Amino acid sequence: MYIIAGLVFFVHYNISHLKLGFAEISESVEKLGWREIQFVDKKSNRFSRCGQGCIQVDSDSAVSMIQRSLKIDITEKKFLSWEWKLAAPPAPSDLARKGKDDRPLAVYVTFPFDYQNASMSERAMRPLLEFRYGSEAPGRVLSYVWASAESKGKVIASPFGGAQHKMIVKRNNRSRLGAWLEEKVNVVADYKDVFGGEPKSVSHILISSDTDDTLSFTTGFVKNMQFTPH
Repeated sequence: MYIIAGLVFFVHYNISHLKLGFAEISESVEKLGWREIQFVDKKSNRFSRCGQGCIQVDSDSAVSMIQRSLKIDITEKKFLSWEWKLAAPPAPSDLARKGKDDRPLAVYVTFPFDYQNASMSERAMRPLLEFRYGSEAPGRVLSYVWASAESKGKVIASPFGGAQHKMIVKRNNRSRLGAWLEEKVNVVADYKDVFGGEPKSVSHILISSDTDDTLSFTTGFVKNMQFTPH
């Protein structure tokens, strides 16, 4: 369950900020195979079920994420699709700056560590991650973000994860609110564009909301997440 904790080093905070606890996730969501990752000294989001294949995220000056393990042959099922909806405009933020990088919704895909294509810094950090979280801890993270003012399609290195975590802006404060918006991404192509090489498999998928820096409130919805060949 906790091997996903290793990716937190790349996603939001240093390893020391991780809190291994699951408190703000409804039983109906947990039954679908989701588990919550919380952070020390941070208020958690509330995740609940909002229908078939639908997750509601209420975030009130909070940050946490839910994750689900996957066994996907990414060479066969390269495309990830989902629908999402936001109830209110995103608070002003800056994804590239620590302490300013809030985002109302994000979908994350994590990938196993690939020694052959890893950088020197990734190889140097790997023993620490494996010592603490095991050999199955993810190596890289790709996230699709509903941002504030950043332009659609912009690629941003996480201010916490840097080269190991790249964010791709899919929606922003000019996107339609209160309506389901469809997304379909070629995960393999995106990985190749931002990291180089091609992923061999996928480890986990995550949903998150982050409002702790802006002290804002947001309600978002994500549904019908699936990997497909086309």
